[in-house]
Amino acid sequence: MILVIDIGNTNTVIGIYQEERLLESWRIVSSHARTVDEYWMVGKLLCNDAGINTADIKGVIIGSVVPELTTSFVKMSRKYFSLEPVVVGYQLNLGMKLLVREPKQVGADRICNAVAGKRLYTFPLIIVDLGTATTFDVINKNGDYIGGAISPGLITGSLELIRKASQLHEIELSYPENIIGKTTKEHLQSGIFAGHIAMIEGIIDRIKSELSNESVKIVATGGYCEEVVKTQTGLILQI
Repeated sequence: MILVIDIGNTNTVIGIYQEERLLESWRIVSSHARTVDEYWMVGKLLCNDAGINTADIKGVIIGSVVPELTTSFVKMSRKYFSLEPVVVGYQLNLGMKLLVREPKQVGADRICNAVAGKRLYTFPLIIVDLGTATTFDVINKNGDYIGGAISPGLITGSLELIRKASQLHEIELSYPENIIGKTTKEHLQSGIFAGHIAMIEGIIDRIKSELSNESVKIVATGGYCEEVVKTQTGLILQI
C-alpha cells in the first residue's frame, strides 16, 4: 500500500492506494498547530476506522504547497513508518519537460495536475484547479508543461471582499438565476460567482489564442469544481 498526502493551504487530503486503486481518502484541515505526533494519530485513527493496517504501508508520497507542513509529514513518515517519502517536485522524472524560466517554482499541486492530465487526457490541455487559488496549467501539443496562470480562488476572493466592505455579509455562493440582482445577496452571487466563471472563461479564451486556437481539451479539478462545472459546460470534471 502507498500513503499519498496532498497538502494544500486550506485542506490536506490523505489517500491510501493499493497499486493504482484508491482504497480510501480523507480530507482534514491543514493546521500549523498540529504536531508530528498529532498528525500521526489522526492518520492512524482514520486508517483503523477504514480497516486499513498502517503496517501494510510500504511507501509515502507527499505533494505540498505548504513548506512548514511538508516538514511535519516528512518527519511523521520517518518516525512512524521508517520510510523516506517521495516529495513531489521539479527534480523528479515527471515524463514531461517543464518549459518555464524557473522550474523549481512550479508548485507540487500544479506538477501533479500536469502529470495526471497528460496521463488521462489528450493534449494540448488546460487544467483549471479551483481551490484556495484558481490556477490554470497548460500542456502543449508535445505533452510538455508550458506554464499557466494563478488567480484568487472563488472563496478567497469573496471573503476578502466581505472583510473589506463593512456592509456586506457572508453568503452561500451559488450561480444566480439572473445576472441583474435585485437584492444585495443576489448582487454578490452574480458578481462573485458569475464573475469568477467569466474570469475562467476569459483566461481560457486567451490561453487558446496563444496556442493558436488549436483543439484544446479543458478539465477542471479542485474543491470547488463541481459547482462551477454545473454552470460551465466547457469544463469537464476531472475524476
